[in-house]
Amino acid sequence: MKKITILITFLIVCILLYSFIYKNEPVNNGISADRILYNGKIITVDSVNSIAQAVAVKDGKILAVGTNADISKYKGGNTIVEDLKGKTLVPGFIDGHSHFMSFGRKNAVNVSAPPVGPVKNIADIIAALQKFKKEHNIKDGEWISGYGYDPDQLAEKRHPVKEDLDAAFPNNPVTLTHVSGHLTMANSAALKISGIDSTTPDPAGGVIVRKKGSNEPTGLLQEHAAGLLRRRGTEERKQPTFEERLQDLDDQQTFYASNGITTAQDGYSSYESVVLLSKAAAQHKLFIDIEALAGFQIIDKVLGNSEFKFGTLKDHFKIAGFKLVADGSPQGKTAFFTKPYLTDVPGCDHDNCTGIPTVTQQQFDDAILKGYKNNIQTFVHCNGDATIDMYIHAIKYADSALHTTSVGRRSVVIHSQFVRPDQLDTYHNFGIVAAFFSNHAFFWGDTHTQNLGVERASFLSPFRTAIKKQVIATNHTDYGVTPLNQLFLLWTSVARESRTGKIIGASERISPIEGLRAITINGAYEYFEEKSKGSIEKGKLADFAILSDDLLNVPPVKIKDIVVLETIKEGKTIYLKK
Repeated sequence: MKKITILITFLIVCILLYSFIYKNEPVNNGISADRILYNGKIITVDSVNSIAQAVAVKDGKILAVGTNADISKYKGGNTIVEDLKGKTLVPGFIDGHSHFMSFGRKNAVNVSAPPVGPVKNIADIIAALQKFKKEHNIKDGEWISGYGYDPDQLAEKRHPVKEDLDAAFPNNPVTLTHVSGHLTMANSAALKISGIDSTTPDPAGGVIVRKKGSNEPTGLLQEHAAGLLRRRGTEERKQPTFEERLQDLDDQQTFYASNGITTAQDGYSSYESVVLLSKAAAQHKLFIDIEALAGFQIIDKVLGNSEFKFGTLKDHFKIAGFKLVADGSPQGKTAFFTKPYLTDVPGCDHDNCTGIPTVTQQQFDDAILKGYKNNIQTFVHCNGDATIDMYIHAIKYADSALHTTSVGRRSVVIHSQFVRPDQLDTYHNFGIVAAFFSNHAFFWGDTHTQNLGVERASFLSPFRTAIKKQVIATNHTDYGVTPLNQLFLLWTSVARESRTGKIIGASERISPIEGLRAITINGAYEYFEEKSKGSIEKGKLADFAILSDDLLNVPPVKIKDIVVLETIKEGKTIYLKK
């Protein structure tokens, strides 16, 4: 009996020892992978940011992650094997906020400043518009549109005025959209066609900027005032066919994929865009995931269509929620603050210029309540801290009215550009997601320092404080406001360096791995998709980007120079750098 007991004890010890030694050893159970990528540096972005060598993919999902030896066991006769040769593989990038459907800008002139465009002064803008008119054979009476102008980067350090455009285009209505998209400059012909003159009142949530000492418009239209422009009295250009729009979608998806993006956002979708994307999805024309935010003004129309459902990703398309724009642009001096701008604000003739809320508090409250009632995720554009106060008020109002809690709804504050520390505490308490925009540190950090002062400018997109306060924060480019390049975006969150080389808020800089998490797993969290994407873990979608260098080990200044070599969506290559 004693011998039997000893034998049983020995066997149990052997089993436990075997289990301990081999507990992490994968067992393939006869399963072979469709594709294996090995011999690389795989930054998994899992809960402990572990590093692996290889990954196996089966049926579009991650089958296993581990060492080369681990993953080699999943190699079968039909397995495609790719040697990464030491290159870095990361999760596919998840776009926190951009405007995917902005490809319509190909019918307008890029008048952006370097490094985005060539424009350095107002003469350059006019020359670009004249060239566009000639190349496109635009006749008198037809509209000409430019986009991306930035007065702070022009030699004149001012907005163009209608007289700047009138001399070159006396017979064409011309409009220029500010780089932020929140202001529009119109020449005299465009103002006349639209019926905008000295007698036209400012619309709610907008300002018609006037010449000093009179009511005559300068041509600059802020926020909702731009909505007064009307393209009447002239023929519109021929509208693209459905097939042409599908080709545009294909090209745009490839462009996003070339930046390593496997999940994109259309950050303010028109009803036509929702319909087009839905049809494209049904025809299996989408190969990256597209999260559409229906513009709040069309919310009833979308809700009234039984074909549309919020929050369901199908065939790479989802209506993720609705988007409300509640204020303007900080660089355009229309973002709404509790404290005034420190420099002159066009259209404001007093000393307490705090910007423009584009909705009333009642409209804000009603919008969020409608979202909560219909179980729709709410995304709101808020740049200034006063607008964020309005959003927080609306969330509390909806919670009170419905006797529920917003915790778990993941309400998103798009930009959160100048959120205060106390507001971040509220974000944490209410489960609010901060969708930051760190590119501002580079493109407008110097401008914000001048307009707002060092203290406020230094706290733009405060990633480090958000992490300390346990607020989930994503990062975005707001494309086409800034370039779509995700590695440049990551660099701006790490370096916070301005155009002139100044550090904008050194204490808010984050590490490269934290910057990577903001555009991967945190992005997935923003869309309630963190269980299916955003990190390289077993069972998740096989969405990857292969990079030209190791972002964790290169000098920080080199991060922006890293190139996406290959993008993989659900195990299939959708972009390969030539």
